Amino acid sequence: MSRLILSYAGPFQVLLLLLLGLTGNLFSGEPLVIAGQILGLAVTIYARIAFGRQKFNISARPADGPLLRRGPYRVIRHPMYAGVLLIFVATVFGHPTLIAGAVLLVDLIVILWRIRLEEGLLKTTYPDYEEYTLKTTRLIPFIY
Repeated sequence: MSRLILSYAGPFQVLLLLLLGLTGNLFSGEPLVIAGQILGLAVTIYARIAFGRQKFNISARPADGPLLRRGPYRVIRHPMYAGVLLIFVATVFGHPTLIAGAVLLVDLIVILWRIRLEEGLLKTTYPDYEEYTLKTTRLIPFIY
């Protein structure tokens, strides 16, 4: 199961978003919900752009190159996951339904599981990863 989480957590999150969209639980007319979703998308895109020309893997296997410490990675270790999670949290505020809440819970479990697995790989790949963890938070800036 860990291998599935490492390889397919990203596409799984896209499927969860599609599920929310198909069930009418994704889009909202509420300005705060829209702002939260846009902010989450912006954080995710900013994190991806921070990779620059450095190789990016959709799987959790660390890419070739140095440990990424620029852009949002200066503050949090997993900004893409943070952005996606913000999209889901904002969605639940816009649609406090059982399905939206269940999707958020499943997504949170997958994200936390993948972070745990991914950080194990990063520690073995980058000798300075432990030091980096002391200067950054895992998922929520300045909190966790």
